[in-house]
Amino acid sequence: MSVMIQLSELHFSSEDGIKVLEDVHLHVDRGELVLVIGPAASGKSILLGLLGTQVRPQLGQILVHGRNIARLSQAKLADLRRQIGIVPQNFVPLPKTVLENVAFKLRALGDFREQAEEKALAALELVDLTSRLTAPARELEPLDRVRLGLAIAICNEPLLLLLDEPFDALSAADQEAICRLLEQIHLLGHTMVVATRGPLPAEVKASRIVHLSDGKVIE
Repeated sequence: MSVMIQLSELHFSSEDGIKVLEDVHLHVDRGELVLVIGPAASGKSILLGLLGTQVRPQLGQILVHGRNIARLSQAKLADLRRQIGIVPQNFVPLPKTVLENVAFKLRALGDFREQAEEKALAALELVDLTSRLTAPARELEPLDRVRLGLAIAICNEPLLLLLDEPFDALSAADQEAICRLLEQIHLLGHTMVVATRGPLPAEVKASRIVHLSDGKVIE
């Protein structure tokens, strides 16, 4: 099985010198669903930001799909970023309809209108949101907002999916629904890294669970 993510001797500090990540070593194989569990302010969001190329590396090696992020040109970094789907914590959709939110990303990536709509509909069907296509996205309930975030993340069939706190503020029943959806997406072959404070829903299924504590990853 090929490696999708390889982190070696990764360090990251805040602007005021506070250590956020310290000597992190982690690998994720292609097709794995890895859960990263850690308390608030443990560095989970920074870790995902580094993997998603949204945060600039400071020290250490970050390989994603065999590419060293720190050595990529801006053009190649932008190309890699297009191949990573991200659902941020407290995801806020655009002030458009559900369908328009997904199609907007695809149009921005260069798809023609009909192609973008076709891909958007397929992604929304996968996350069970086809009944809300014309609904204002910002009026969605928390569960459906997470579903929409996932649809946007997967609509262009990325190599890697990164999710930050997808269970946050959801009821137990809604967390169970998201667990089933993550499992369904994972079974399609997606590589996924999911960060959460926990506790984990009983229904969650993962290839591996790692813990982030005091800036260090513990398998």
